[in-house]
Amino acid sequence: MRESLSARSFLVLPQRGGRVSIFEIAIFAGCFVFATVGLSQNFQDIAVLSFLWAGLALAWNIAGGFAGLISFGHAAFFGIGAYTSTILFLHFGLSPWVGIWCGGLLTAGFGALLAIICARLRGPFFILSTLAAAEVVRIAALNWASLTGGPEGLSIPPAAGMANMVFMSKTAYVIMMSVFLVAVYAVTKSLEGSRYGYYLYSVRDDVDAASAAGVNPSLVRTSAMALSAGLTGIGGSLFAQYFLYLDPTFIISPDLSFQFALLAAVGGLGTAIGPVLGSFLITPMSELLRSYLGYQVAGLHLVIYSALLIVVVLYFPGGIAGALTRIAGGRAKL
Repeated sequence: MRESLSARSFLVLPQRGGRVSIFEIAIFAGCFVFATVGLSQNFQDIAVLSFLWAGLALAWNIAGGFAGLISFGHAAFFGIGAYTSTILFLHFGLSPWVGIWCGGLLTAGFGALLAIICARLRGPFFILSTLAAAEVVRIAALNWASLTGGPEGLSIPPAAGMANMVFMSKTAYVIMMSVFLVAVYAVTKSLEGSRYGYYLYSVRDDVDAASAAGVNPSLVRTSAMALSAGLTGIGGSLFAQYFLYLDPTFIISPDLSFQFALLAAVGGLGTAIGPVLGSFLITPMSELLRSYLGYQVAGLHLVIYSALLIVVVLYFPGGIAGALTRIAGGRAKL
């Protein structure tokens, strides 16, 4: 009887400890099928954004969900990564395929530096420090016009070519974003079941107990922020290559940082599958409401969107992943 319940839960429940369930495999198999099926332009846009935001929410979750470093400054990492690959391409002719890794390394270093500087801050003080750091980066981007284009931003020439990472077909972008999502998910899933992952959980839950057990909280937090920032920077570069335009008021805005955190919280903090589920629910819903209701009654789509978010937060405090676990666990007992 126990074996049958265990097998059933493995099929239905999102797994912890680095194990992958049939449910999770089906989610990503569906992504690849969705990526290769012929879709309309609008639905391809939604797929691109859903996959990209899911990957970015996963990256945020490494710091915010696993290590307890709630950051509202991840837009700074996103913007630095986007600007790095774009500037290297426009000013030095370096292919975005190389620039994307340069952006990731630079943002990883910036994230580590931020974690070291703010190492002694806790709770709201750490949150405010990350928000302030992002604002500093945004102001620098707005005023350093010779490098970043200032308020006018930067435009990437729409010359299609593999070397330029610019494609005529949106299907290529859907596939590229899905690969990014799967790669970040694989990193997150490997952390979830590793010794380092347990270090992250211990530092998040009780710093003093973790220190007493021989864990170095400063090192763990710094490395977590560096990894989270580096992956976010790579996502920023992919965003730049898709939209071919960088607007500093958007890509380094607090709204973007809040979005990363929101998707992870709605899906389930501290889980690998949670941010993915959050993005797959929130992003299509947001885009479809804007498309169908945004021009009919001004603000109606935002009202509906906000109401749905409130319902999820109030009635599913553990996120979508937690709700699925409870539902499937209840059925397994029956």
